[in-house]
Amino acid sequence: MKPVQHLLLQGLLIATVLLPTAIANAESKQEMHRIGAKADDGSGWHVAVSTKGSFSALLPIPFNDFTISDEAKGETIHVVGGKSSEGIKFSVVEIASAAKPPPDLASIPKAMAATPGNRVTDVSRSTKDEADILTLTTANATTTLYMRAVQLRGVRYVLTIEFPNSYRELVAANKDKFFDSFKVKAKS
Repeated sequence: MKPVQHLLLQGLLIATVLLPTAIANAESKQEMHRIGAKADDGSGWHVAVSTKGSFSALLPIPFNDFTISDEAKGETIHVVGGKSSEGIKFSVVEIASAAKPPPDLASIPKAMAATPGNRVTDVSRSTKDEADILTLTTANATTTLYMRAVQLRGVRYVLTIEFPNSYRELVAANKDKFFDSFKVKAKS
């Protein structure tokens, strides 16, 4: 992927989904909980339980676990994620903001499609229990992003798999296991 396209794709994802003020603000702080964590469940997948967040998911690779917070704005982001040697990235992000709710899920496909070269497909929106769920695929000439965003009780969770298109079949075979493994847990 060309560096500019990669930066645009990631920048758009961050801009539309991850509340950039928490990341870009000079007063934000990052707390690394675990690096390259291995928690194999016996199947080769790792049980990634966020240390300070309220979620868990299975990842097929070791993962990092960290928190970014901006107390002045009342924003906190909890992340677990990792990148394989093939360049396949898995992440789960919890976005909690006391100040303002994140943009409506309906705005995400349009915002992602606005980047030249991006094609947004497989958009679906559903509800399950109290959760509002958006699932989509965004692709360009070299990279694909599978995304599921879950809005639940004022908190947004975003699950993503970003990968070089040459690994489409491998990732497609594992996408549902990753997305379906997501669970909200009670904070301790």
